[in-house]
Amino acid sequence: MAGRIPEDVIEQVRAQNDIMDVVGQYVHLKKTGRNYFGLCPFHSEKSPSFAVHPDKQIFRCYGCGESGNVFSFIMKIEGLEFPEAVHNLAQRVGIDIPREEGTSENEKARKRKESMLAAHDLVAKLYHHLLLNTDHGSRARNYLLNRQMQLATIEEFGLGYSLESWDFITHFLEKRGFSLSLMEEAGLLSRKDKNSRPFDRFRGRVMFPIHDSQGRVVAFGARTLGDEQPKYLNSPETPLFNKSQLLFNLHRARAHIRRQQEAILFEGYVDVISAWQAGVHNGIASLGTSLTEQQARLIRRNAESVILCYDSDQAGIEAAFKGADLLVAAGCTVKVAQMPKGMDPDDYIRQHGGEKFKQEILLNAFSLPSYRLQVIRSRYALNDETERMKFIHEALEEISRLPSAVERDHYLRQLADEFHLSLDAIKQEQRKIFKQQKKAGNRDNLKDGWNNSIDSSRYVAEKPMLPAYIKSEQYLLVLMMHSAEIAEQVQAKVGADFAIEDHAALAAHLYRYYAEGYEPDVARFISYLQDEKRLVEKAAELATIDVQAHLMSPRILEDYMEHVIKNSKRMQIEKLEKEKLKYERMGNTAEAVRISLELIPLKRALK
Repeated sequence: MAGRIPEDVIEQVRAQNDIMDVVGQYVHLKKTGRNYFGLCPFHSEKSPSFAVHPDKQIFRCYGCGESGNVFSFIMKIEGLEFPEAVHNLAQRVGIDIPREEGTSENEKARKRKESMLAAHDLVAKLYHHLLLNTDHGSRARNYLLNRQMQLATIEEFGLGYSLESWDFITHFLEKRGFSLSLMEEAGLLSRKDKNSRPFDRFRGRVMFPIHDSQGRVVAFGARTLGDEQPKYLNSPETPLFNKSQLLFNLHRARAHIRRQQEAILFEGYVDVISAWQAGVHNGIASLGTSLTEQQARLIRRNAESVILCYDSDQAGIEAAFKGADLLVAAGCTVKVAQMPKGMDPDDYIRQHGGEKFKQEILLNAFSLPSYRLQVIRSRYALNDETERMKFIHEALEEISRLPSAVERDHYLRQLADEFHLSLDAIKQEQRKIFKQQKKAGNRDNLKDGWNNSIDSSRYVAEKPMLPAYIKSEQYLLVLMMHSAEIAEQVQAKVGADFAIEDHAALAAHLYRYYAEGYEPDVARFISYLQDEKRLVEKAAELATIDVQAHLMSPRILEDYMEHVIKNSKRMQIEKLEKEKLKYERMGNTAEAVRISLELIPLKRALK
């Protein structure tokens, strides 16, 4: 492959990126025995089956089977090819990788992506400079300062200003050698039609840089300074930016979210920034649209609990309901912070201060059932008896949907106490509603409440028992990964006679690995396989098998090799028997007799 990264550089990158540190940026891990477990980011599950083995520097999900080393994880979670994953991890630890010119499609795609990232970084710095250091940015600067945004906060978030110009950024990028068509694809430029010249996408707006999980600028949010429409404008979907899969400020807030095991989810960028300035550092926001399933799963990988802090208007209430459903389905505990009518979080913080926001709003957040009941209550005039009965019925419908009997009992008692009703009567009515809901299919057809993966279509089937010869092949490969001496014995006696194609390929790689002078090292061997994804996953899966001392005894090793050799002979016999039958039917006695003679020593060897 053109532009291939030297083996010693790959090993250096792998060795300096501890898999615990890398995986820990994406999955909340808890220690269990020698290993660490968390919810698998690659499939849907209720309880943690995703394991990281620090001693072997590998991961494996015991549910869906995804496995590999630190390169495999980054490739899967970030959607990268192997060379991109190496560059990604090298940048993380400050290793410079020698660049070689390549002509492959992967190399071209990598260069296009690098150009897009470089352009976004430059443009973000330019917007920031225009805001803080030029007369052109004075109006935007005053707008932010008048909203009580401090200079330190503006610096922290890299806020900027786009000039009221159609071609300022276009000329800026063109002079620096960027392809204008590529910059259009990156979302920085736009054009009226395919024959017209590109122009600046963002003009006369306050600019909010949007970062990916690695903290790189990949898009922008932009707000007008006046009454122009649209008020907010985001970058379009690009090869760098998928708004349904990223969250504003997550790269900055992740450490705070994990430490507290709680995220505060806001509606807008300004709310997040205002809260950060007030000392709430675990705030994030969706990117100009309603929360998506992918974003909910991303939050769950980082936090167990979420407080929704949306606007108090009808749109905010509806968004809170939708977001809460997605977060509960992803496995989060959800609370809802209720804002005073007509206020958003930024308004509240500016008017009452950050401390009161934390004490009065966040600490008094409602549990999700309480919030739903509170919203239902707001629709009825409870001093009217008819309205009161309607509220109680709708409240009972909501309580009946709760999965926990304890929760249902708690809210039924509250309802009975508040309206001076018999608890028995309330419970009887609730059971009646519950049966109606179940009969209508409302309960049986609820969506699966657990879905933490980046691929919600993946569910795990029960695995069948494996034949003895396959288990023997697996154990031989595991032992070979831990011992060059055993690999030499297997090569001499078994060679390539593995029944499973992947096992034979791994054996061949192990023979070559040791022939090139490498020492036994599971993580290094997996890196040696580089971008052969299937074999990397298989090797990592096998590497999670514990090697006990008795398994390496000469007798056990001999038994494993004997199983594999005998199975190979059985397969040869089956093949020859079929050929013999074919020649007999054709009337070719000479060939049938020749094959019979070949079968004699093979069958004798199995006895």
